[in-house]
Amino acid sequence: MANLYRKPIIITDPKTGERVKAKAKKWWGRFKDENGIKRRVPLAIDKTAAQAMLNEIVKKKERLASGVIDKFDDERKRPLAEHLRDFEKHLRAKRVSNEQVKLVIYRAQIIIDKCKAKVASDLKASRVQSFLSDLRDEGKSIQTSNHYLRAIKQLTRWMVKDRRAHDDTLQFVSMLNVSTDRRHDRRPLTEAEFSALLHAARGGRSVLGMAGLDRAMLYTVAAYTGLRASELASLTRQSYRLDEITPTVTVQAAYSKHRRQDVLPLHPSLVVVLRPWLAAKPEWGRVWPGKW
Repeated sequence: MANLYRKPIIITDPKTGERVKAKAKKWWGRFKDENGIKRRVPLAIDKTAAQAMLNEIVKKKERLASGVIDKFDDERKRPLAEHLRDFEKHLRAKRVSNEQVKLVIYRAQIIIDKCKAKVASDLKASRVQSFLSDLRDEGKSIQTSNHYLRAIKQLTRWMVKDRRAHDDTLQFVSMLNVSTDRRHDRRPLTEAEFSALLHAARGGRSVLGMAGLDRAMLYTVAAYTGLRASELASLTRQSYRLDEITPTVTVQAAYSKHRRQDVLPLHPSLVVVLRPWLAAKPEWGRVWPGKW
């Protein structure tokens, strides 16, 4: 049974300065939702208005319980832009890197805009497939097309998991086979190519505020460790332990791809060139500063 009530509160009597019991000005409502759970909601100061609001809430919950209306009805009416903002907050709460969050949200936003999707129901599989086809017709690779599809599917899957949608409208939209449209086959540099890269870097001018010798050392450490750019950019002199029995470099959890502290052993030949280079660096601060 639903009913109105005013919450008891403690206020300071302006005349005596004593703390006394009183009733809140705003009316609240008690009711049971469609699952039989007791709920309390703030309503209005005017009792008649509060009663009307409570009646409407109870009516809606009864219709939900009877199956007359869908529990996802309110979520369907929400602008897709709101869902996307909440999805971005979700990614950041999971400690996804800032660069990755920006990229996923950017790609999802492009598809939403091109499909002219205002609410979730506008994001139809046929519209998304048409956009991806146009993207490839403009010269973009299948790999790029898949990246865009992956971003928007992350959003629609999350909406289902977060109980914002009954099903995933893009569930059966599949990635295309990248091997049929190779643009840039990745391969390791040959020894000669890598030597040429280091030679060019050492003799080169400063780029993005980084001297040639520093760039050459950056490439060398990257090649020996496999660390990503953001992980390399986080390193300081204190990250290296060159005098241990097994020399190591440590990437702190905040910068690691795995979101945990990573300790990597260093090859003896790398330690030989690292030692004098590090000795010339400031004791504190990153060894490769800047926004490269």
